[in-house]
Amino acid sequence: MAGVTIPSLQSLRALEAAVRLESYSAAARELGLTHSAISHRLRELEARLGTRLFERRGQRMVPSPRARAIAEPVARALTLLTETFPPARPARQPLRVSVLPSFAHRWLVPRLAGFRAAHPEIELHLDARLELALPGSGGIDAGLRYGLGDWPGLVATRLAGEWLLPVCAPAYRDAVALAEPIDLARAVLLRHARQQWAPWFAAARISIAEPRDTPLYEDAGLLLEAAAGGEGVALARGLLVARDLASGRLVAPFAQRIVDHSAYYLVRPAAPHRANAHADRLAEWIRATLRREQPESLLD
Repeated sequence: MAGVTIPSLQSLRALEAAVRLESYSAAARELGLTHSAISHRLRELEARLGTRLFERRGQRMVPSPRARAIAEPVARALTLLTETFPPARPARQPLRVSVLPSFAHRWLVPRLAGFRAAHPEIELHLDARLELALPGSGGIDAGLRYGLGDWPGLVATRLAGEWLLPVCAPAYRDAVALAEPIDLARAVLLRHARQQWAPWFAAARISIAEPRDTPLYEDAGLLLEAAAGGEGVALARGLLVARDLASGRLVAPFAQRIVDHSAYYLVRPAAPHRANAHADRLAEWIRATLRREQPESLLD
């Protein structure tokens, strides 16, 4: 077949999957690619054929009759190739993620079996530390951070917002008789280095000065352990304290809670990086897990 140039196997696989699933996103997930990669390969085919292959209708990408006609023999050919050359077990690709210890211990690690089951091709390495280990240096591919989303030189993808609410040990609540927010005036208010009490005081419409001389913690996980140990009242993030509230180890004395200005982000280098697709899978899994487990999570 001299002079005949066959489209790349990757483009043909993208076409077959997009026709069968009627979705670029679903095809991307099945093939382990990004949505933009699928779109790029299908545009190349359209340019080669001189015709549109898909039309968007709502959330669906509806294939044209020409696309369906091409996809049918392509599917048969791909099946034949798969039977002839059984795929070797792919090597697992590492994804090295810097993560805050509090988020790692209290939310991420207890759920990692679910991520590994969904993405066996990714070998996740966690580096738990308070400081931001810069993605793109020191072997770190991405980071899971909590803040305002303004890390210079990095691209930040918002994962979820947070609720803030006071929590303490049940025995401490009873000992101090915490019945109304103003009762906090006689409590020990534990401090986090980057989390002030003032916004919650304002929302609760109480006049209490920002605590100055009470115990101070750099790590949110240690802050919650101090509260559980009866040291005082902590202003907690909802995701980090959910299990302790469910078990009764900690209690929320008041119904008042506020939305924090900070949020959880996945951060990565601004320049193209080999692990970006795997980082996307991790971000998608975190959001899907939050949506399933905690419908009140601030995802948008």
